[in-house]
Formats: sequence, C-alpha cells, structure tokens
Amino acid sequence: MTAVMLTTSCGVLGLGSTKKSKGASIGAALLALYAGYKLAGKIDLSNLGNIVNLASIINILKGNALDGDNTEFIEGLMEGAQNTISQSNAESIVGLLGQLSNIDLSKVSTTAKSLASNATQEATQAAAASLTASPEVQSALGTLSSIFRLMN
Repeated sequence: MTAVMLTTSCGVLGLGSTKKSKGASIGAALLALYAGYKLAGKIDLSNLGNIVNLASIINILKGNALDGDNTEFIEGLMEGAQNTISQSNAESIVGLLGQLSNIDLSKVSTTAKSLASNATQEATQAAAASLTASPEVQSALGTLSSIFRLMN
C-alpha cells in the first residue's frame, strides 16, 4: 500500500517524466481505485484517497502521456497495476484512458489540491457531493468502471 501511495503521490506532483514511469503511476492509481471499487461496488468519492488517485490519473494524462508509441507506457501500466492489467487488455485500457483524457476533470484536480491542505471529514464529504454532481466526473467514473471490467 505504501508503494501505491508513493507512486500515486509522485503522479500528483508530476514527478517522473518517462512514459514507463507515467504508466506505472497511472497503473498504481488504477490499482488503488480498483481495490476500493471491488470492496464498495463503486468508486467512493467520499474517500480522499480515491479523489487523489483520480486527480493523479488526470494530471498524468494531461501531460500527453499517451502521445506516440505506448509500448513503454503499457509496460509501466502493467507493472504499476501489479499485473491486474494484462498484455491482452492493455491496449483497450489505453484506449479508455485516452477517452478519459478528453474529459475536462480540472475540478477533480482542484478539489484534490484543496483537500490535501484541509483534509477534514466535512471537507471531503462536501467535495464528494460536489464532484458526484458533476457530469464530467460521472462520465469519468463510467470510463473507469469500463477499465475495471477489463482488469483481473
């Protein structure tokens, strides 16, 4: 779990510039979101960790992580997701991440940054309600659910 948080934190901070490290950061964030999804049956935005992981994915995708050849990105994605993403479904997941990168989710990144400095339960609940009401976030959650159906 520490490795997932460390990798995810690096993604939120924009650290790691290679395609493989970007893939690994997104893979780790997906794995953390997937674990919660399996337990709750949904992506629970009242969980600060889920908001941070979603923001991490968004920030990395904004950095043109999917431009050009994605071979190294896929290697990192599978590694970061601890092989819950297989070679056979990686291309489909990259395609879904491409769709996710086209959704304006700046509100999630702004919310995550705000919560990081004011991580109270009340603030997280208010942020969750605000994010859940956003059509863009709902679209992103639908895309993530499609990704999770492809994961092992």
